[in-house]
Amino acid sequence: MSLRPNIRSIPLKYRLPLIHGGILGLARLKSGAWRKASDSDVPHSGPLLVSGFLNESSGIARGGQLSLKGFQAAGYAPVIHDLRPGFRHFIDGKARLPDTAPGGVWYIHANSPEVMVAFLANSPDQWADRYRIAYWAWETPKAPDYWVWTADYLHEIWVPSVFVRDGVKRAFEAANRPDLTPRLRVMPHPMFDVDQARPDRDRFGLMHDRTEFLCLFDAKSSSARKNPWAVLEAWIKAFPASSDTARLTLKVQDLSREPDIAARLDSYMSGRDDIRFFTERLSDTDINNFMASFDALISLHRAEGFGLTLAEAMTLGVNVIATGWSGNVDFMDEESAYLIPSRLIDIKDPTGTYEPFRPFWIARDHEQVWADPEVDAAAEAIVSVTNDPVLRARKADAAKARIKAVNDAWTTEALGALPFNGWLNR
Repeated sequence: MSLRPNIRSIPLKYRLPLIHGGILGLARLKSGAWRKASDSDVPHSGPLLVSGFLNESSGIARGGQLSLKGFQAAGYAPVIHDLRPGFRHFIDGKARLPDTAPGGVWYIHANSPEVMVAFLANSPDQWADRYRIAYWAWETPKAPDYWVWTADYLHEIWVPSVFVRDGVKRAFEAANRPDLTPRLRVMPHPMFDVDQARPDRDRFGLMHDRTEFLCLFDAKSSSARKNPWAVLEAWIKAFPASSDTARLTLKVQDLSREPDIAARLDSYMSGRDDIRFFTERLSDTDINNFMASFDALISLHRAEGFGLTLAEAMTLGVNVIATGWSGNVDFMDEESAYLIPSRLIDIKDPTGTYEPFRPFWIARDHEQVWADPEVDAAAEAIVSVTNDPVLRARKADAAKARIKAVNDAWTTEALGALPFNGWLNR
């Protein structure tokens, strides 16, 4: 039996600070050779290099794919770079960017820890003369304090919502670095090609004579934040006995690795034939077709940096029932969605993703709160969607019209007016 320590055996609440602290420590050690970003940097023209987790299926990967489409739709011809393969070189620094000529723009669709790993994996001679933009998203009112250090090496930080901008700004201010705030730019995820999806109820086992509702979450992500339990509680309040007019589908990813979550979900489903699991992995095309096949999407989240699946559902004309707090309120209102009121509570996240390990002598940060949506109001919204097809159609039309505004920041004219263009050899 091997006596080597296995970091994966350490609970996530303790593992995350070790990982992030180790990355930051290594970055600090090697940063003597790194060039900080400055407004006075002289442009070195070159290509637009877009990096992200472009071959994966996570939310951050989907965001990177949409950014790539946004640049391409605006007439740019970016060099495409998948970040993941190079990460194995974060210690030796021997990864190679696709275009190692000096100059141009390096757009990294990843949060601060991954940006640090990208800097570590690729020697600074490959990126020191590039205009550096990172795309960050976070889901609480203040971003982690260690993100501030990374910001010094970025000319711009794009964020998907006012909520995220304010959260990163608070981190800058708490670190006495308000000088970094002008680097923040709100750039909502563009919605390209989503509306080309085609509903197919038969393909996904949906009924034509029921109002079909969808709840999405990833079991390996923070179920405390996604809060599917509130959706189930609202459903049972709306329909104390199994409904023969409506059905709820829980699309859950990686449930097999989380037996405790699976058991808790099963407890809600006992004796119900109007709630079902859907665990099939779907391609990007199929996931859009899948979502388009439903009448409504429910998200009683505690916080969203943007709410990408909510925006995609609105683009598809699917009704959205969602907590009326955090990033999604940038593109949702009472006319276009069923917004559920909430109260703010202290964050409690057993995974440690949003509530990292805190020694007893360090006080809780009272800025770190999230929403507790009203289950009764959500139940009323579920009944309304089920029983009022006229209102449902009106909300769907309003949603399609409202969500189009997120693309305004990605037009040829809007992108062409931004500072990074001065670094491109277009």
